[in-house]
This record gives sequence, structure tokens and C-alpha cells, in this order.
Amino acid sequence: MPCAANRWHARSGGRQTGPVSDDPTMTDLTPQDYPRIQELEDLVWFETVPGQVPDDLRDHLDLRHARAIERSGDPLPGEAAGDRPPLIGIYSAYDMAVTVPGPSGSLTRVPMDGLTWVGIHPDHRRRGLLTRMMKDHLHRVHDRGECAVAGLHASEAGIYGRFGYGCATLDVALTLGRGTQLRAPAAVAVAADDVQVHLVTLPTPEGTTALHEAHLASAASTLGAVTRPDAMATSWWRDYPKARGSKEPRRLLLARRDGHLTGYAAFRRESKWQDEMPQGTVQVAELGASDSPTLLALARRLVNFDLTGKVVLWNRSVDDPLLWWAGGPRPSGVKVHDSLWLRLVDLPRALTERGYAQACDLVVEVEDEVCPWNAGRWRLTVGEDGTASCTATQDEPDLTVPVAVLGAAYAGGRPVAALLPALGGTEHTPGAVRRLSRTMLADTAPYGAIGF
Repeated sequence: MPCAANRWHARSGGRQTGPVSDDPTMTDLTPQDYPRIQELEDLVWFETVPGQVPDDLRDHLDLRHARAIERSGDPLPGEAAGDRPPLIGIYSAYDMAVTVPGPSGSLTRVPMDGLTWVGIHPDHRRRGLLTRMMKDHLHRVHDRGECAVAGLHASEAGIYGRFGYGCATLDVALTLGRGTQLRAPAAVAVAADDVQVHLVTLPTPEGTTALHEAHLASAASTLGAVTRPDAMATSWWRDYPKARGSKEPRRLLLARRDGHLTGYAAFRRESKWQDEMPQGTVQVAELGASDSPTLLALARRLVNFDLTGKVVLWNRSVDDPLLWWAGGPRPSGVKVHDSLWLRLVDLPRALTERGYAQACDLVVEVEDEVCPWNAGRWRLTVGEDGTASCTATQDEPDLTVPVAVLGAAYAGGRPVAALLPALGGTEHTPGAVRRLSRTMLADTAPYGAIGF
């Protein structure tokens, strides 16, 4: 997303404690609703983007998946009368994809519904509106049948677990000093010398087209990577000069090997001087590479910009080679946050769309109150080739788990054996948890997802 990325992560206000609203009605949205949407978003997030007008929301909001709740009744004291009542709740989503484990140690990309723009009016929190919207959203995703998995970024980690989402990936942020020596293996270092890297300014049609091509190419080989919709490849990076102020426009590094785009870095430098010495920061919003030489070539450029003192790289992994080329966690200023939360919407389809590390045959009893079609007993059978089938059964379960456990384990980075103590579940057959845990794990930790 453009300059206010964090504002458009999935979000809402807290746990329901008051009475449920009287049958809140969900409504579709049209371009005529942009002023109402803008008013609610500004109120919920108390952030404004200088230079942005309501019609600019068409660049960031997919109205096909946007739904809202209108307030009923007459205008309140001090409130201007309008043709339509104000909105008190909203959500939307993007058509995205996420890279997860594939059969036999490979990777595969599966369609993912990316929930975003979730907000509740401050006067209407704790009345069940979020629950109403989440059920509406997940049921619509299931009914459309376009994807079996939903994902989001949580503004507050305590909100979405109760709707069946599990934290599947971590965002590892690295801070490297200018001139950091990146000690890669000799073969990688030699190959990186042949990678061509050049700098362009965003957004331009040429730049955003090339960025999207590199984005898709690198995501195919990056576990945990989330890809943005093709239709929003250009508008995603729109900049607002008034909001940017004295900051520079966003810049883009593009990397090529043998004539093919193999990586990119979208970044912005922030100027700072201390004691007459330059101490600028390079904020890298996204860094994607299809191979290790490309990653090294891009990182070499990022840590060597003039007038800067450090580079901050987001959405990395604890197994990122860059972390270890730089000397490990201590010199890299590592910070870890939750990143992508995943939720299985069509459980048997979701479990058969990904691959597995080893063969197994287990009956898993799944608890799911929000999406009741997932609840019940499922036989997960994985062959030696890592492909699976998942069918309903009446056989006795080997283990019982809440659906959030399977969402958290879906990207291959969090073992089921570690999730059960945190999220709940019961092992009925000795060794069942260990078998499911090992078969769902990937070879490496996934990367953090792009913001959406």
C-alpha cells in the first residue's frame, strides 16, 4: 500500500462485552459511498492523509469485497443531516495469494482472501458488530469459492484468534549499519558480481510494472510471501506529495540476472544529521529476491547509500541468509513481530492445496464455531510424495484441535506440537500430535508478509 500502509491493515476495537446490536444489517458499497467511508476511517484511526480526497479511495479499496453497517435512526445532536446515514462498521478484502509448503519440499502458491479495512465507530464498539462483520466476511468467502484460505495483519494480536485465525508467520525486522560487511559463501558472492542493479523512482508505469513482475517472481520461491492483486499493482504505490512532505519519493532497486528480473527493493531514505555527520535511514518496505546472488546484490546497494547511517529491512525471516551474512541477530538489531494470520475457510480444500513433509494418516477433529461447515472429523491422508487427501469421516479422532491451530501451522513455520499448549487441543492417540506437527512443518521458517 502507499504511504499510510499501517492504517489499512485489518483492525478493529476490542472484545465484545456489551449487548449485541439488534440484527445489524450488512450493506454493499459503491463509489458514491467514498465520503462516508473516508469519514468512518478518519474517525476510527484518527489519521489523515494530506492531499487525499474521498475519490482517491478507489486506488486502495476493492468495492467488490467491501461491506458496511449503517447506523439506524435520526441524526444525533450536533450531527449534520444527510441523504444517507453514517457508517458505523466496515471491512474489505483483496484477492491475494500466499506461498506455502508444496509436495516433496517444493513451494506452492494458493489463493488467499486478504482481509483489510476493518473498523468500528467508537460509539458502537463492544456491541457485537465485529462478530457480525467477521461472520459475514468468512461466509461470503466460503460461498464465493474462490479461495480456501483467508489472511490478515492484526493491529492488535488479541482480536482475531477468537474468529479462527492463527498467527502463521513472523515479521523479522533487521537494522544494518551503513557499510555492513555481508559475508556470503564465495560462490554466492561471485555470482552477485554479475547481477545488474539499477535505481528508479516510484510510481511510474514502467517502474511499477517491473516491480510487480519481480514481486511475483520472488514470491514463488519465498515461503510465506503474499502477493498483491494484479489489478492494484500500479495504484498500490501511489504517493501523495502533501503527505510525503519533505521526505523523498519512494525509490526502487531492480535486479537482473541473465536478462531476467530476479529481485527488487522498494525503499525511502529519511535524512538526518547529528553533530554535522550524516545519519540518514534507509527504510526498506519490501525486499524480494528469487535467488541468493540477487539478494546479496540488492543488500550491498542498500547498505552503501551516501549520507545514511543505517538500513531497516522489514518482512524478513529468522532463516534469512541476509541475517547471517551480516553476522547474526546481535549486530543486526533484530526485532520480531507477528505478521500474517491465516484462517482455513474451506478446510478440506485448504489442507489438500498445500504439500507435506512426510506421509501420515490421521483423523483430526476440528472445532469451528464461526465456520460450522469445517467442524467435525476429517481424515488427512498424506502419501510419500507429500500430496494429501482430506475427507469427512465418523472414525474416532486421533486428536482434537481448534481451527486456529491449523491456520497457524498452515505456512509451515509453527509446529502443531507447540501450538496446542497455547491455543488448546487434545491428543487422543499417542504420537498423533508429533506426526501431524512434523508432516506440516516446512524446511525453513517463512518470511513476513507484505502490508495490506
